[in-house]
Amino acid sequence: MQATTVTRVLVWSRLLRLTHWSLALSTIGLLFSGWLMNVDLLSATAAGEVHYLLTALLLPALLLRLYLLFFGHSTDHISDCEPNTHRLSQAWSVMRFYLTLGKSPLPKWYSHNPLWGPIYLLLLFFLVLSSISGLALLKGIGLIGALSLHDLHHLCYQVIGSFSILHIIAVFAHDLGGSGSDNSGMITGYRIFEVNKMRESDNGATQTIALNELLKSLKK
Repeated sequence: MQATTVTRVLVWSRLLRLTHWSLALSTIGLLFSGWLMNVDLLSATAAGEVHYLLTALLLPALLLRLYLLFFGHSTDHISDCEPNTHRLSQAWSVMRFYLTLGKSPLPKWYSHNPLWGPIYLLLLFFLVLSSISGLALLKGIGLIGALSLHDLHHLCYQVIGSFSILHIIAVFAHDLGGSGSDNSGMITGYRIFEVNKMRESDNGATQTIALNELLKSLKK
């Protein structure tokens, strides 16, 4: 007879959560203030000052996240976002969940979403481009050869803005359609997993699941 065991596991480190929310808050503020600078001339000066202040929050968080990406461990590291055969099959299942508007079941994964993990790396790339082009524009440098840094900065704005909207929608959809507690997980660091396993007796005792056993159960 199968028993479903619910276990709560620390997945996201404190530093990763710190960089995630610092990047999230600063990015949303930068997107809004950047938009306001271009559509409302009366508020452009104040919006510009807020824009530059938020840069002081974004840059340290971005540098720390890049450090964790290449020198961190476990879910902090870039290897946790890289696709492989298993993750690619899961990524298609996640896409199918979107295409069917939540009617198709979500797969189980341990840390980074198998579809969004590689996209997250692409987001960091555009955040780096946006930071470099923004700092150059601040110094009055508008061109590098034939490349317009203003156009590059605007392109990054569009990509990052689109990602932010889709990411917020997806996270809430995952919490509604799945069981991984994605929202609270990025606050507390813990995710909830359901593991089906054979049980020898039903004595009501509390069961403990090793991390290796949990990971094996997710790679069906």
